[in-house]
Amino acid sequence: MNYQNENKDKVEFTEIRRLNLKTDLKEYTVITSTKGIKELYMKLNDSKYSRSAPIPVLEEGEYFLVLKPKLKKIKNGDIEIEKLETNGSTLNVFYKEIENQEYTEKKQSDPILILKIMDSPKKIKLTIK
Repeated sequence: MNYQNENKDKVEFTEIRRLNLKTDLKEYTVITSTKGIKELYMKLNDSKYSRSAPIPVLEEGEYFLVLKPKLKKIKNGDIEIEKLETNGSTLNVFYKEIENQEYTEKKQSDPILILKIMDSPKKIKLTIK
């Protein structure tokens, strides 16, 4: 049987923070607690920059999705989310690599994107477009 036509639901998201930093984060991380957010922000703390924004808070039913994919097409680029959708218990993240002048000038190749989503995925699949 062909299960290609399963129900796919679009997932709304809000971009919380975007940065480029060499760190030991996995390709993706789901954060479900305020404690997890504080630990993440401690990892992302860069003493070269003053704290310009407060650490965000999760409301009931919200989760953070931290993306740090390895760049494949653009060495010193950034990522842009095209869409998020669920397929059963899997969250599919569709993104593309984009040029970023600042990252190119500074020779940075470790983009990190923090998203707030309304569903806690069981599995996550990153797909580059």
